Amino acid sequence: MSKSRILQDKRPGFTLIELLVVIAIIAVLIALLLPAVQAAREAARRAQCTNNLKQLALATHNYESSNGSFPMGDSNGRNIDGSMMRQNFSAFVALLAYYEGGAAWNALNQNLTIWVGPNTTVTAIGMSTLWCPSDDVTGLRAPNLGEDTQGWDDAYQPFTYSSYAQNMGTLAYRWSDAKLSQSDGIFNHNGGTPEYNPQWGKFQPARIASITDGTSNTILYGEHAHSRIVPVDGADNDRWTTNMFISGDWGDCAFSTFFPPNFFKNSLEAEQSINPGAPAPKFPRSSNFKMTAASNHSGGANFAFCDGSVRFIKDSVNSWNPAAQGAGGGSSDWTYTPTQPKGVFQALGTRNGGEIVGSDQY
Repeated sequence: MSKSRILQDKRPGFTLIELLVVIAIIAVLIALLLPAVQAAREAARRAQCTNNLKQLALATHNYESSNGSFPMGDSNGRNIDGSMMRQNFSAFVALLAYYEGGAAWNALNQNLTIWVGPNTTVTAIGMSTLWCPSDDVTGLRAPNLGEDTQGWDDAYQPFTYSSYAQNMGTLAYRWSDAKLSQSDGIFNHNGGTPEYNPQWGKFQPARIASITDGTSNTILYGEHAHSRIVPVDGADNDRWTTNMFISGDWGDCAFSTFFPPNFFKNSLEAEQSINPGAPAPKFPRSSNFKMTAASNHSGGANFAFCDGSVRFIKDSVNSWNPAAQGAGGGSSDWTYTPTQPKGVFQALGTRNGGEIVGSDQY
């Protein structure tokens, strides 16, 4: 036998068992590494979300310095035919010039409500500051689905969306409620005027001086994840008619602190918690789910406070027990006055409730 033949016979190689062991080791390493990579990515997304809220809080303070108050959460507007209507635009629109949206603000025809065709340019603009990376809303734009998603003048408006919302306080009173002035948060509809529905209540825009609970103890904005909306019966309209960034209406870019963060998984669970066996509400903006702060971050949500800071509040924060409050379906939820003392989360939602909250309580 030649020398080359001997060397060839002794050439090293892997047995089947050795190969399987190597594959198993690699699989274990990947299984160990993957959660760490996912956690790192989520930490980066949460950091970006925090930065977005800081930018919005800074923009709000710059607005307040220039105008003497925080922006209105919503207000009356004027339709194309000259008539008055109940809705105009959210605080996020009013702040456009303060968070790199100056071009969009300059394009807004302020003589008309934002909900008409001449203002389509503004409604179609997507602001990245309003998009949490953990929320599937980046670049999302509504298609033309017909009259249900058109503007007040039946003109198609390609709405874009927000991952954040304005704090309306513990009890969210509707624009037409005579008790509108009792709202204890930072934002709400400005209410009726001598010209339009004077019987409505009035909510004055909040000022720094009106936040007597302390700016570091009062929520300004919170997460309001759009991607958690569950379409009803396979229809996708709920996805397009909720959380538009131009809307300061309750359940769109406004939330209540009645329920703690992420109290409901989705709109169906919210409805069935009140009415067992009930189908999901046809318009989830008016449901408990859409009035509640929510995020896709594990264990809680980010909130901007009136002092400009951003803090992560856990789902387990001390809160009212909603089941003990007799919360019912429909708008009556938000006019019900709870009898037990506010929880920590409710206290953080009020601007002038007189509560004392320590940073170690949440």
